[in-house]
Order: sequence, then structure tokens, then C-alpha cells
Amino acid sequence: MNLITQVYSLDLRVFHWINRGFNHPLLDQFFNLLADGHFWTPILIVTAIILLLRGRDRVKVWVILTVFSIAIGDPLISNPIKYLFDRARPYQAVEGVREVSPGPKENHWQAAVRISGIPEQDVKHGRSFPSSHVANATAAATSACLVWGSAMRWPWYLVALAALGRIYTGDHYPTDVLASIPLSMFYTWLIAQVLNRIWIQLGPRYFPKLFARIPSLLHVK
Repeated sequence: MNLITQVYSLDLRVFHWINRGFNHPLLDQFFNLLADGHFWTPILIVTAIILLLRGRDRVKVWVILTVFSIAIGDPLISNPIKYLFDRARPYQAVEGVREVSPGPKENHWQAAVRISGIPEQDVKHGRSFPSSHVANATAAATSACLVWGSAMRWPWYLVALAALGRIYTGDHYPTDVLASIPLSMFYTWLIAQVLNRIWIQLGPRYFPKLFARIPSLLHVK
């Protein structure tokens, strides 16, 4: 058994343990809602606007870094990698996967659960690797650490929850979510460095009063 086969075998065992090992209707509903972009997107947009208008300086910086990281990382990094690897989602390629998804339009908030059957043929296209949900959550957590320092740990609990949810709902393998975290940490850090250099160059010229309060977008030890 070669290394790739061993990794996939372990990946599948851990996936089944999470996806089928501790199911409950309340968890179905919770993780379904947690991953529902139609529910969270307007809430997050309104919250970001309020924080940009009313939040403290560092909070505004965090929102800006997070927005840039997601706006750049999701369409320009995560999505191209999805098409490059073309990995089928577990419920598309594996028998017996518990797929948890939103219900029909008239009952959208109620989780719908189905068990995948035997795939009729090899699935040649998929968007399983990496996980955009986990990458975006990681971008927010990494931005928080860059703004307030490494002591800011609580956002990582939300990242772990998002990662667990994507496996529980049958959308991703453990390797999908695990790879998404360092990938997002790297490009979020890189984007933050570029934005900070731009701020240091242009801030004193165009926003001198604000620059006096925030000489750097990033946490300085």
C-alpha cells in the first residue's frame, strides 16, 4: 500500500467517523445553518458596515483585512485550486455518506438529510478541495491575529467549528479542511503585508490624522 493510498484510507476513516459517528437532528440543523450562505451573507455584510462606521480603529482594520483577504482569496486562489484538483465531494463519490443540506424553498431552514448511494460512475469533476467556508473563516481568524497579536485565539474555535461542520454535512473530507487552513493563513498574511506597505506609504500623505493613530495596520510587539 503506497503513501497516497494510506492517506486516503485514513482520510476516509476519519470522515466516516465524523459524518456518521455522532449524528443528531439538532446537530443536523446547527451545521446546516452554520454553512448556509443565504442566511449569513446579509448578516455579515450588515455587521461589517456597522463595524466600519461605528467600530474602533483596530476593529475597522480587522474588517478591512478580512474583506480584502476573502475578496481576493476566494475567487482568485481557492476557486482556481478547486478546478485544478477537481476532487469530487464525498457525497458524490462515496456510498453511505450522510449529506446534510438546506430543505426546499418553502422549508429552507429545516435540514434535509439523505444517504448517498453507490456512484453510478466515476465522478470526474468536483469542488471538494479546498473548502472555501474554512478558508474564509481562517482568513478572518488570521486577520484578527495580525491586528491584535497571537494572543487572539478565540476566532480559531470558530474555524474548528466550520471545519467540523463541513465534514459532518458530507461536503468535504478531513484533508480538504486541513489543507484549507495553512493555505488561507499564507495568502491572508501576504495580502495583509501588501496592504500594510501601501498604508505606510500613502497613509501619512492622505490620512495624516488617522495615520498618527494607526501607524501600522498590523500588531507590533
